[in-house]
Amino acid sequence: MKRITLQTTIEKVLESYPECIKFFEERKMYCSTCKGKKHETIGYAATNYGLDPEEFLNELKEFIKKSKSNLKKVK
Repeated sequence: MKRITLQTTIEKVLESYPECIKFFEERKMYCSTCKGKKHETIGYAATNYGLDPEEFLNELKEFIKKSKSNLKKVK
């Protein structure tokens, strides 16, 4: 997994892990269609939605880990 921090932009996450669209949409965050994704960071987005940034980041990383694991099972 590429290093994702609270300063990583939403756009970088979605470019590297397109499956994260589902992660954001499950939280009613439609980041994939927002123009702010180019400059909005994971930390800012979490705070903006009233979420704990560290907890949100950990959940995102766990989602990516599980998604990668599921892809290996399918192959």
